[in-house]
Amino acid sequence: MKSKILITLICSVMICNLQYSQNISNTLGTSGVFTIKGETGEYLTISQASGYLTLNRSFVLPNTTGSNLGVIYKGANRFIHTYHTTEETGYNTFIGVFSGNFSLLSQSRTNTGVGAYTLSSLTTGYQNTALGSGSLQYNTGGYENTAVGVTALNSNISGFQNTAMGNQSLFFNSTGKNNTALGSYSLNNNTAGNYNTSVGSYSLFSNTTGTENTSVGFGTLHDNTAGYDNTALGSGSLYSNTTGNYNTAVGKNSSFYSVTGSENTAIGYQSLFSNIVNSGNTAVGYNSLYSSTGWQNTAVGHHSLNSNTTGNYNTALGYNAGSLVTTGYNLTLVGIDANPTSPTANDQITLGNQFVSSLRCNVQSITSLSDGRDKKNIQDLSLGLDFITKLRPRQFNWDKREWYDDNASDGSKMKEAPTAGFIAQELDEVQQTSGAEWLNLVLKDNPEKWEATYGNLLPVIVKAIQELKTENDELKEKLAKFEEMQSVLAGEIEKMKSNNNSIKEVKLTEK
Repeated sequence: MKSKILITLICSVMICNLQYSQNISNTLGTSGVFTIKGETGEYLTISQASGYLTLNRSFVLPNTTGSNLGVIYKGANRFIHTYHTTEETGYNTFIGVFSGNFSLLSQSRTNTGVGAYTLSSLTTGYQNTALGSGSLQYNTGGYENTAVGVTALNSNISGFQNTAMGNQSLFFNSTGKNNTALGSYSLNNNTAGNYNTSVGSYSLFSNTTGTENTSVGFGTLHDNTAGYDNTALGSGSLYSNTTGNYNTAVGKNSSFYSVTGSENTAIGYQSLFSNIVNSGNTAVGYNSLYSSTGWQNTAVGHHSLNSNTTGNYNTALGYNAGSLVTTGYNLTLVGIDANPTSPTANDQITLGNQFVSSLRCNVQSITSLSDGRDKKNIQDLSLGLDFITKLRPRQFNWDKREWYDDNASDGSKMKEAPTAGFIAQELDEVQQTSGAEWLNLVLKDNPEKWEATYGNLLPVIVKAIQELKTENDELKEKLAKFEEMQSVLAGEIEKMKSNNNSIKEVKLTEK
């Protein structure tokens, strides 16, 4: 029996020159081991007990230049091979069921010296590495690609120097080049986009032709199709962007709903969250510009301009600065809780919150436009002393309603030190009765909080002073005339006294 088995094995190993087909079947006995030895030791063993084949030497396969050479199959499907054309050495590595293919194209090249050459066309796949079922499955001319994951770079045809790691990463890429996709479904739909970097599952998932985008985090730039030069860092940042360009979003869900908006910068958790189509916004800080769909707004600070919806051209700097603004525009708000007179106010500058007690600067006044070339219908002011005399300067103590939880002051938080000023309602009454509402002494944008513009009184005060001077000059002139008349009268009286004395002397002499 042993002789029969030995002869059979020798025939099968030495490939006996038999003239007819036959099946050779041998069974190892219980715990039997089939061994092939050389002079220096065992080369191969097969154990009946475990069924394992042990190879103690190298396993040599030819380079895969044809579909039947050097290929390891998994069942009926190719599993491991290094296919390349006969014109190139290839340096391809394909591992996984249907990884790579046997359809790479040939390519001509021109020698430039010993061991050097230039490629006349880029049609042959070479130096590709694919690990995972279906990875680089349809590649024909792409080169220097790395695909790791099930169906990574599956559809690539001629794209080159791409790196895809993750299930279906760069799945539909066909001609795109120099892309990096790390994460399941990252850059999944990219076809011709170039120079994109996508890190995170579903990042740049929908991108087809967009270029030079950087996307880091789960779902970042998920819906982007053709947008370019965008940077998204943080889960869900710029998630909905499709064709917007030059956007930067840093922070979870920052600029989440932006679709076509461009040139926006959002830094902070859910900053610029709701913007869809508008451009030129800058949001820095947690929830800054959260509700905004406007354009050219700048918000820096936690919750700054977070309630703004359609307001444009606003600038807010500071924690909660502009947090009440909804549709207001051209507002400048500086400082913690700095807000305009109302959520819909326009064209205002607010410095600080209700607790600010000093407005400091190195100069004592504000310079504003006053060029006569920009003014028409110039005439003397009609308001003056009469208007000023109707005003009622007041002394009072501040006791603001917002200092109380129920917004109703009871005097318990009243400031100890008094101050001087005017009452907005009294100012408004004077300007209305004088037909001078155009003076804008009172700002009534917010019915619950009237404000006064004392500076608008300056021209009226100057006019009143001028009127007083005119009256004073007239009185001085009258007084001078009176003094002159008084002097003349005194002279005449002296003359009369002198004449009277002379008459008395004559009478005495006659007697």
